[in-house]
Amino acid sequence: MRYLAVVAALGGATLLGSCRAGSPLLSGVYTSGGPLRPDGNGTGAPAVVHYSLSRPAAVSVWLTNGDGTRLVLRERQPRPSGADYRLTFDGTYAPTPDSPERRVVPPGQYRVTVQAVDEHGYREEATTELAVEAADTDPPRIESLVAQPDVISPNFDAIDDVAQISFRLTKAARVSIYATDEQGRKVYVGVRDERREAGEYAETWAGVVNERPLPDGLYHYTVEARDRAGNVTVARLPIRLVSGGVPKAKITRVYIAPRQVLLGGIVNVEIGVRNIGETVLRTQGPDPGYRYTSYETFGSIADGAFIDRAGFWRAGIDWAGAPSTAGARFPYRWGFGHDLAPGEEVLVWGSIEMLHRITKVWLYAGLIQEGHRYHDDGVGRALVEVSF
Repeated sequence: MRYLAVVAALGGATLLGSCRAGSPLLSGVYTSGGPLRPDGNGTGAPAVVHYSLSRPAAVSVWLTNGDGTRLVLRERQPRPSGADYRLTFDGTYAPTPDSPERRVVPPGQYRVTVQAVDEHGYREEATTELAVEAADTDPPRIESLVAQPDVISPNFDAIDDVAQISFRLTKAARVSIYATDEQGRKVYVGVRDERREAGEYAETWAGVVNERPLPDGLYHYTVEARDRAGNVTVARLPIRLVSGGVPKAKITRVYIAPRQVLLGGIVNVEIGVRNIGETVLRTQGPDPGYRYTSYETFGSIADGAFIDRAGFWRAGIDWAGAPSTAGARFPYRWGFGHDLAPGEEVLVWGSIEMLHRITKVWLYAGLIQEGHRYHDDGVGRALVEVSF
């Protein structure tokens, strides 16, 4: 952080140019407050530039330092007449027109110029003086902003659903993180004005708002940092969203039989599943036809080959009125046999060998979107009686 100090005084206004007949277009130009101290210590107060207009005009305001450098504060902004205007100046300016970034003006003595141009092109200018001292002109920097991958598909299939983002902040600052669409509209806000120290940071973005994917398109992930003096730095990178959508599926029918079996007997299961969404539903095994014993689960068979995998879908059977199986919900699960395309329907079938010494158990079906949620939980309930 670099601090400089120069002490100067405020001055009176000087009118530039000649007035045509009648009252002047621009009057009452002066500054109050100051000298400015935008040093990040919170001890300074803003300066105020005052001016009045006798008729509507476009107003520009800029600072000029000793070497003639012009720092624009306002650029041809329309103002009505009959009002006394106050421009509050905190010691920062936009380095380029319409830039969200701000920079603290270096210490020194400045001439403040107010220019008014009416609808006929008649122009008047007036100047006053302003001093800036003890200014922190070292802005925070956002370095090495990277997204991997920079093309994501927010469709909950666990393939490139999330962008991993990292960056380095060079100075303590208040940080905001958001994303904008191609029209510049802010569509996502992840961090709001959060104080962070200098260092390395990691974020994620899934392209999802309120659990719904944003429309496909190009977005700009933005990191904004503001230090105590008022310097603002903005860094952004493009992230493209493709093939987004909410996966949806529906159980169309459930068949569980027989309803009475001997201990060690077989209960057969058929579950109809239809993809009613706009995305492909990925699935895993075991494939339809697999036979479980009642003591097994999807995670205990095939040496753990079919444990939960985030984003995959399976149909399953759970039970009530009997001891749980290793604490798993829907312990008996079957895949669709192949990934299910939008609009496609498949029949999932399998069986359970009833080895538990129980007399009655309720079996029911559901869809499992692994790592996310259960769908149609509890449909097709059937009471199965076991004799032994």
